[in-house]
Amino acid sequence: MSAPPGEHVETFRTADGVSLRLTRVLTGRRRVVLVAPGIFLHRDSPEHRGLARRLAAVADVATMDIRGHGDSEGAFSWGEREPDDVAAVAASLRAHYGRVGGLGFSFGGHHVGTAAARHRPFDAVALVAAPSHLMLDHNPLTPGLAQNLPLMLRRRRRPTRLAMPRHRPEGLASVIGRIAPVPLLIAHGTADWLVPPTHARALFERAGEPKSLVMLDRALHAEYILVQDPEPLVTELLAFFDSRL
Repeated sequence: MSAPPGEHVETFRTADGVSLRLTRVLTGRRRVVLVAPGIFLHRDSPEHRGLARRLAAVADVATMDIRGHGDSEGAFSWGEREPDDVAAVAASLRAHYGRVGGLGFSFGGHHVGTAAARHRPFDAVALVAAPSHLMLDHNPLTPGLAQNLPLMLRRRRRPTRLAMPRHRPEGLASVIGRIAPVPLLIAHGTADWLVPPTHARALFERAGEPKSLVMLDRALHAEYILVQDPEPLVTELLAFFDSRL
């Protein structure tokens, strides 16, 4: 897909030879936010194209296709390789910017948060509906699922390539304390049926300062918030990255 004026499509090659695709919205600022979508989503989804336009009010925005998603090569390894990919892309952006922020949705939040803890590539980190661990340990049959179903059926998807991980990645809760003293924002919908709000509270409790927790009333899971009612979340993200970057 060709980029309109103000956008630049780029390719980044990982250490293991996988080509990752990202779109960078150019504003001329010396700060950038790297966005990692959730599983099964990609950078050209309406949710992420709209979000990038909004975040461009405060920074350049680079939205990446996680390996196995969208136009990126390889296969999704369920969190084994993806945090290192995110850290490497962030390091490449550092050559062009004075400040680099990280923003991840759902499983993308796992990648961004883990990258921040392991490699410290970011100057500010925001996680939306990030899981504290990678196991389904709750009953998803909640009113939030009923609200989410019509949006799920309408979502436009692209094929995702999946791989079996060699080992189960550690959960974000076990490493999130190592993000500090980088500023951290954790945002979560109270009607999230897939990753319940208890995950956000667990991450917040284990995180170091400076940190903030935003519980979005009646909001659904991850990028579905951007379809349901984006303003409360986007307002928080704009304020966070404007002040912390």
